[in-house]
Amino acid sequence: MSHRKNSKTKPEGPGKKKSALGLLFGKTTNADRSKKEHEEKVKAQQKQRAQARDIAAYIGYDAIYKDGIAQVETGLFSQTVEFSDISYQSARRESQQNIFTVLSSLYNYFGADSCVQLTIANVPIPEEEIGRKRFFSTESDDTTLYAKEYNRILNDKMREGVSNLTRHRYLTYMVGADDVYDAVPKLSRIKGDVIDTLSRIRCEAHALDGSERLAALQSQLRPKAPFTFSWDQVSPQSSTRTKDLIAPALIDFKPEGRSDIFRVDETYGCVLSIRTFGSMLEDHYLANIIDLPMPLSVNLHIGPIAQSDALALVKRQLDWMDKEIIDEQMSAMKKGYDYTILPPELRYSKEEAEELLDFLRNKNERLFTYTGLIYTYAESIEQLERQVAQIISIGQGNSLGIEPLYYRQRQALNSVLPLGANHIDATRYLTTGQIAMQMPFASLELNQEGGGYYGQSKQSGNLVICNRKKLASPMGFVCGKPGSGKSFSVKREITNTVLAYPTDEIIIFDPAGEYGNLIEALGGVNVRLAPDADTSLNPFDLADVEGKADAAQLAFKIDAFLALSSAMMAESSEGLPEADKSIITRCVEAAYARYGDSGGTPTLSDFHEILKDQPETEARDIALRYERYVTGALSFFNRQSNIGFDNRITNIDLHDLSTNMRVFGMLTALEAVRNRMYANYDRGVTTWLYIDEVQSLFGHPTIIDYFAKFWAEGRKFNLICTGISQNTSHMLTHERARTMVLNSDFMLLHKQASQDLAAWAEMLTLSGAEREYIDESIKAGEGLLVAGGARVPIRDDFPKGSLYDLWNTKPEEIAQLKRARAFEDNSKKGDK
Repeated sequence: MSHRKNSKTKPEGPGKKKSALGLLFGKTTNADRSKKEHEEKVKAQQKQRAQARDIAAYIGYDAIYKDGIAQVETGLFSQTVEFSDISYQSARRESQQNIFTVLSSLYNYFGADSCVQLTIANVPIPEEEIGRKRFFSTESDDTTLYAKEYNRILNDKMREGVSNLTRHRYLTYMVGADDVYDAVPKLSRIKGDVIDTLSRIRCEAHALDGSERLAALQSQLRPKAPFTFSWDQVSPQSSTRTKDLIAPALIDFKPEGRSDIFRVDETYGCVLSIRTFGSMLEDHYLANIIDLPMPLSVNLHIGPIAQSDALALVKRQLDWMDKEIIDEQMSAMKKGYDYTILPPELRYSKEEAEELLDFLRNKNERLFTYTGLIYTYAESIEQLERQVAQIISIGQGNSLGIEPLYYRQRQALNSVLPLGANHIDATRYLTTGQIAMQMPFASLELNQEGGGYYGQSKQSGNLVICNRKKLASPMGFVCGKPGSGKSFSVKREITNTVLAYPTDEIIIFDPAGEYGNLIEALGGVNVRLAPDADTSLNPFDLADVEGKADAAQLAFKIDAFLALSSAMMAESSEGLPEADKSIITRCVEAAYARYGDSGGTPTLSDFHEILKDQPETEARDIALRYERYVTGALSFFNRQSNIGFDNRITNIDLHDLSTNMRVFGMLTALEAVRNRMYANYDRGVTTWLYIDEVQSLFGHPTIIDYFAKFWAEGRKFNLICTGISQNTSHMLTHERARTMVLNSDFMLLHKQASQDLAAWAEMLTLSGAEREYIDESIKAGEGLLVAGGARVPIRDDFPKGSLYDLWNTKPEEIAQLKRARAFEDNSKKGDK
């Protein structure tokens, strides 16, 4: 995307240009002397701050409170909102246009009584963490060896990252107020509106509290220092302020006599200014700078101008240009030239000014003062000069004029701190569209605290760490062709879950019998459901939910039996007949009523007997179909449940069941999981459910209805469910299934068959670039991770070892491993 820039619009004449600070307090008139006096007072404070000899006095704020509100100067208060990254650069044009529209509305929201600062900061991961970070706890006896190996592998991969940076995006807004009590409601209203607006493009946003805001400030002031701040250290008795605890020991603004750099402790820094633009603003130019593998921060200071003032400003420019044109025409007539021929520069400026006036009047555009600053730092002057040269070079390639701020680094450093105040008087005018076109979203990185490992970014090589608990709806799907790495990814995520959340419970539905080795290695139990097994699940069981309302239990049980009936009766695509639904509902209620208050639980035999006693012909047909599940080899569900969930990891092995019985078993197991989910929710435990071959639950409308209801209810009771499937195009043809997918914030897509690729592209509105991440050309382990608004292309070359052997599903490698183990066992027997 690009946007036409009115680059030739000239500012007001000398003495008439209004500063950003002046805009904050409004237009000064003789009738508004208090505001003028206040503005002059703030200017004097900023001047004193720039001239301060004491480092703490120099830092550009007076106080920061625990709620994150900062008093920047007397009468000026600011707040910072951090917002998450989203996929913009690889998104479809329609999605990009929507993001542009939302950002435009966000900037237009701010009034002339506020100032806005957008900050995108690339902060290096501390050197002591690179190669030495503990991703997973090693305290559990069952998983210690695996956790140690996992930590070692991830630290090795961490060293492979191109940049090893964490990226933060801040929006800081500043308002005028008499005191902090007057500022709180103003800032609170803005905060709510900003967060709501950003949520429209799936940006998760939250206001920084005091500690978080001080950490953001220190990351720019003292990039190499660990953040050790505590509110207990702030003491009125000793006059210790927050800035005393984050201030560097040394700031030298003339290191080696230089005027374009400064030194902070052992780090050298430089702030550059974006001085000029090309004729067209492109949406990728800022991303190209942000993507540089170096520590830096890009700051855009935006001062909204009242619409009436903006219109008056542009009209004055047009009046000035009209006068210039008249002067040119009169000069041409005197010299005998054609007076209709105007200088190209003047003609172009007039056209742009007229276009700008039209934008302001008719196209919901507003005018802003704008200052663009780029801050980078390094351990040596030589390295800093290389980084500055690289930034300037990237700018030139994008038609940007970027220059160091000579003799103004003292003011510039305060201007790049996320406080909302601009101390640099180097502003220009830009419209809403021109500012919104400067996208804060570059190549997307996903590194969520407390999450699990899903691969490495194909673009940067950095680790992709996702915490599903932080997603608005953590339910999700893992899909891909056989051999695409799907099962490997699922086993890896199960291991992530076991290691990252030691108190959570994990349940797996295993129709192919491929998770047994993993579960045993992690200290879990395997429960086999088969005709010759001694384990059983009773579809009528209400274990763990005795405290639930009887009506709610019964309603869900009726839905479950409708789904069970669908699984065994091969219903048509139209669903169960209404008569059958009524009969099944009546008989389920009667089965529970038979035991009344005795405390017993009915079985399929009770249900079958009640069906046979019904007068309708349809009831006898239903009873006939249930008969094989009540007597004979398939009657192992006609017993009281003897499966508990005492172990936190349970694998339900269904691979010895036939296709119809497998669906019946999965539905029965879902009822057991639902009971357990309620009990876990009451004690604050999250339940993780992995369902392989989930497409089998989308075969009939009644089953889909039941599963969709289970899926929706589960989100309210701390259930994180993952559906795993090879072929999804058939699944996605069902409206309820599509709704489930759209209401899920997690998708891990590996290589897709052409028909499945088309279905996902239509469902998720994938762009051409995103389609290429999951098409037939990619290697096993590669794919696209969708986590909320983030879409990250991933790759994964996991090294061989104990974990690889646990997760591996390649038949030839598994066979080779089995032969090696057999040889080892035979050798041991021979030694004996």
